[in-house]
Amino acid sequence: MAYRPYPNVDRALKQLDRHYPDPPAIEMPEGLRLLAKSFAQLRANTRRAAKQGFGAGRYVLSTRRPGVVSAAS
Repeated sequence: MAYRPYPNVDRALKQLDRHYPDPPAIEMPEGLRLLAKSFAQLRANTRRAAKQGFGAGRYVLSTRRPGVVSAAS
């Protein structure tokens, strides 16, 4: 029998994929769901602060932010 390549790439890939089982669906535990939500909130807050440009173009000698009072004072 002569070698005949597949005329359709999608058909060939489907034949290869049918031998591999689908990955199992895993339910995310509540603790991880809350952690993911807090990371999403942190990302949004960081993005918002970056857009505000806190202290952009201003030289500050101290690393303390203006208006923040430390407990040691």
